[in-house]
Amino acid sequence: EEGLDDATRLQCTEIIQQNSELLLKLINDVIDLSSLEFGKMQFSIGEHDAVATCRNVTDTVGKVKQTQAELLFVTSLEELKIETDDSRLQQVLINLLINATKFTTEGAITLKLEKESDDMALFSVTDTGCGIPKEKQDAVFNRFTKLDEFAKGTGLGLSICKVIAERFDGYIAVESEIGKGSRFSIILPLNPKHTESD
Repeated sequence: EEGLDDATRLQCTEIIQQNSELLLKLINDVIDLSSLEFGKMQFSIGEHDAVATCRNVTDTVGKVKQTQAELLFVTSLEELKIETDDSRLQQVLINLLINATKFTTEGAITLKLEKESDDMALFSVTDTGCGIPKEKQDAVFNRFTKLDEFAKGTGLGLSICKVIAERFDGYIAVESEIGKGSRFSIILPLNPKHTESD
């Protein structure tokens, strides 16, 4: 509309962009669920810098997050070379960060990258949110599990993260305490042996 000032126009553009990205993520999650069911999830493996990947992910989520919580990336590493599918690794980390924003209205959400050992990388997402009841922690990686029926999302994100981590010969785990927050950890080998699609 011609009557809109530049600030309003920019704000509207940003809202459109955010919702377009969220819609694209939803579509991709549904496509991935179908791929998981038929064992056809595609991977393109190459050498990537995990530090650069984490910075990119933090920047991306920082632009679309709908929470007052601060989003941080912490590492002591200059770089960390890892054999991976960079887009799939980003998908896992974005899923975990977006999930954390849904349950963390204030405080901080921290993505941390460490070397777990000479041949393993540890990615963790820690939040200061509401936490997950102990009896529900084992179920969070199941398909369509939603801890809060009013929260946005399909309930597919964490199950997709689990499958991708396992395809990279890694694993994902959760620690949480009600009222204090949650920590999701992904341990991945720097040189996975079994990354081909079935």
